[in-house]
Amino acid sequence: MKNIILLVLFLFITVSIIAQDKVTEIDINSVTGEAVGSHSESVEQIKQKAINKAKEEALRKSGIEENINSYTDLFRSESSDSYEELFSSDVLTNIRGSVKNVEVLESNITHPSDGVTKVVVSIKCTVMRYNTRPDLTFEAKVEGVEHFYKEGDGLSFLITPTHNSYINAFMFTSESFVLLPNDYEPMKMLNVDEEIRFPSFPGDYELDAGGHEKEVNRLVLVLTKEKYKYHGKVNYKDITDWIMTIPPDEKLIKSYPFTVVKK
Repeated sequence: MKNIILLVLFLFITVSIIAQDKVTEIDINSVTGEAVGSHSESVEQIKQKAINKAKEEALRKSGIEENINSYTDLFRSESSDSYEELFSSDVLTNIRGSVKNVEVLESNITHPSDGVTKVVVSIKCTVMRYNTRPDLTFEAKVEGVEHFYKEGDGLSFLITPTHNSYINAFMFTSESFVLLPNDYEPMKMLNVDEEIRFPSFPGDYELDAGGHEKEVNRLVLVLTKEKYKYHGKVNYKDITDWIMTIPPDEKLIKSYPFTVVKK
């Protein structure tokens, strides 16, 4: 029994060290960002843009200059819930770090000219700098997702991964949903080169148009080499923040838009 306990402790410590090797956390005590907006934008919207500029500066201070335009896209999507733009790009795959634990230390609002508002903020935050890059051998063949469905049609798809992996799946429309895992389909390992059907039970995931004549949906599959299960709030911002915490070599993101039309 003692040997088993020691083995478990050794494995735990090893995993912790590996995780630390893949991500370096850097505390930024104070960094400034500013933004200017017109009367068509609220002060809160302009302030959020200033916070995003401060986040970009925090990334630069942490030595992350690469793909800084990707961060601009990410933060813009973060502000606007523009999941269509975000998940149709390679932003979540190629960026080299993320920002968390943001605290606004100071906010200064001025009106340098008529109809113009300027906001300058100072924030503290933690930058997670990734020490790994995407694993180009980690892929998955996905089949069965159509471009158009009628309300009441069923969604199903086949996945064949190139690595043993686990899956979290999300649906984004005007709302956000966790598709996998669910009460009927617990998280389990997907075996390398084995074709797996979802749903794993007989039948399909039933689709509706959300009370509209048509509704654009986006299916987002997040495959991971280790078991990362999403436990956060079910909304666009928290889900994308969670995706950002997974090191690049540990994840594969597949995204599929489709439209559901009312019968």
